[in-house]
Amino acid sequence: MESLRANDPRRIGPYEVLGRLGSGGMGEVYLAEGRGGLRLAVKVVRAEHAEDRTFRARFRQEVRAAQTIGGTGTYTARVVDADTEAERPWMATEFVEGPNLRDAILDHGALPDRAVRLLAAALGEALAAIHAKGMVHRDLKPSNILLAPDGPRVIDFGIVRALEATALTNTGAVVGSVGYVSPEQIRNGAEVGPPSDVFSLGAVLAYAAAGREPFGEGQDSVILLRILTRDFDLSGVPDTLRPLVEACLAEDPAARPAPPAVPAAAGHTPDTLREGLRPGWYLAPVPAGERERWLPERDSGERESRVEYVAPMTVTEVTDIPDVTADAGVPTAERPSRRGMLRVLTGGAVIAAGAGTGGWLWLRDRGGSDGSGGSGGVPGTSVSSDRSSGATLPPGVSWAYDAGGLGGRAGGRHGACVAVSPAGDRLYVGGADGSLHALTPAGKQLWAVDLGGPVMPPVATDDGVYCLLEDGGEGASKLCAVTPNGRLHWTKKIDGGGSQFPVTAGDLLLVTTGATSDEGSVRAYLPSGDLVWDKRTDAAPTSEPAVGNGLVYVGTFGDVVQAFDMMDGKLRWSASAGVDPGRPTRIGSTLVVGSGGTESLHGIGVSGKVLWNAANDDAGGGRYFTSVRFGGLAVTTDQGRLAAIEPATGKTKWAFESPQGGADHSDPTVVGNSVYVCLDGALYVVDANGRQLRKLSFADPELDGGVHSPVVLRNRAYVATAVGIAALEL
Repeated sequence: MESLRANDPRRIGPYEVLGRLGSGGMGEVYLAEGRGGLRLAVKVVRAEHAEDRTFRARFRQEVRAAQTIGGTGTYTARVVDADTEAERPWMATEFVEGPNLRDAILDHGALPDRAVRLLAAALGEALAAIHAKGMVHRDLKPSNILLAPDGPRVIDFGIVRALEATALTNTGAVVGSVGYVSPEQIRNGAEVGPPSDVFSLGAVLAYAAAGREPFGEGQDSVILLRILTRDFDLSGVPDTLRPLVEACLAEDPAARPAPPAVPAAAGHTPDTLREGLRPGWYLAPVPAGERERWLPERDSGERESRVEYVAPMTVTEVTDIPDVTADAGVPTAERPSRRGMLRVLTGGAVIAAGAGTGGWLWLRDRGGSDGSGGSGGVPGTSVSSDRSSGATLPPGVSWAYDAGGLGGRAGGRHGACVAVSPAGDRLYVGGADGSLHALTPAGKQLWAVDLGGPVMPPVATDDGVYCLLEDGGEGASKLCAVTPNGRLHWTKKIDGGGSQFPVTAGDLLLVTTGATSDEGSVRAYLPSGDLVWDKRTDAAPTSEPAVGNGLVYVGTFGDVVQAFDMMDGKLRWSASAGVDPGRPTRIGSTLVVGSGGTESLHGIGVSGKVLWNAANDDAGGGRYFTSVRFGGLAVTTDQGRLAAIEPATGKTKWAFESPQGGADHSDPTVVGNSVYVCLDGALYVVDANGRQLRKLSFADPELDGGVHSPVVLRNRAYVATAVGIAALEL
């Protein structure tokens, strides 16, 4: 870190600037500190980019998408905060303690073979997480990889395309880094997609293993010609690593391995990778009596980023069907959509398109419709009364909003207390008063639309908001689509089922139906309301579906978990799982499922093999069992207790209990390296080892009673209350 210069800012947004971390073609990077001592790396955009409207528009979209990636198990630096409308836009990510790979190699030479294998596996996981959100990094290089004690972190994903958009608009060119761009990034008219990142990964691994540039040094034009003619030097790469590097550097993008396959090619499973990434993972073994022989200097001063190259080309934006779960698990893109990839073709100009849930780009009018399209349409009526309040609230509570309670409180009580728009500029609340409410993050009501019945937890995309209405029991009567401006777009009759909220998966909305416990189905709709497929289950589903690995998983009253193909609904397998199994949670290659019966937890492989059955008093079990992925664990709540479950055995790894000893609890929410949970009228923040980091009390006769999971957005946490939601200052 360097000292601040005279013209450097002393504050960026709410953060105090401590020093300079570096600079590059995008802007300057500063170390900053927020309230509570949280340290962040804040990148401030250069003035010339800030003045470009095209850059700002794309930067806004890319930051929004990047905020959905990161945290435990993704090996990407989490985006914590951003201001895309500032005079000079900025973005804050978690501060990673460690050198970047380029500095480490320049200062100390090549990494040991074992360290390169760990690096390869972790970067494969990182690219899989990025690609699963429909994003492509485009500038993976050593200086964009930080070496933290617990593994590498990829940075600057989601930013490169914003800079690229400016280049395309102005010059018909795209940004990359000499020595790490793929052949298709150089050739005019070629596609840029996930395989381009894999090529860059191969070059990065070659550099890390050999300690020198695989395409050599020299003038930019010479290096680019070597890439096109495949003139690379892998003589310094160990024989054990060379097949993987060569595969990544294949000339044909289709011949390169997909990121999810890279960890296995590097000799690692998720468990061995996690075990190997411990402090000192990138150090050479130290013989007894000797000092460490490979240790990057921590204060090596500021270094400029590598030269950024602008090459003419036509971009084709390729997005994969993501592995989306409604928990905070890590998505994994394993195959392209069989419904066809969405491509945005540009010939020297950029088509501005918003990134929807799951990373798909929607190229249509967002004004919505006031019609009652679909079946059973109900005219939407806007409600203008503002029911937020900032008076006589407990300390730490910014505001509270009365929605007559939250819909979906019966039965399993699943779902987040609010849905957040992709831009982060509004909150959607499903009210027991029969209305869907839209608020600003400051609690001001924007609109409310009467849907005619208690509104269960909504989900939001760029196109609008989707929610289910209670049917008077534990099921749903209708699926509703509401436009961002508060107009009812369409409704669909549901007839019961276990879903309390729709599940998004790429361009699909998934819900379950079931008029009786003996008969039900899983349905997939498009945002337009068109039905894609409707497949019968062996008995009625007990809960909403879960999605992962291209499959839709559903627990049923037939005592089985069933897996359907996401694209066509074809049944792939059924597996026994106790009595009335609930909604599965995918942790790596294992589905953790709760059910009734003595053995109330079950582990099922993603291929349908039952791995284990267990009794666990900490987890509660039952068909209402809900868990969330937290690194390699499943975290769940029951009777005032937060417990972390081992997916390999069903045993408790650790448990955190409410000091009040009560039984009230919400579902947990994972944000980065922390889990947020409401227990007995307080919001607790717990780390990966089950230790309490913070406690925010909000208990009050009108605020107590939260059952839905909290939602964290920037410096606030939103929690459920007896009458609606409340905002807590973090």
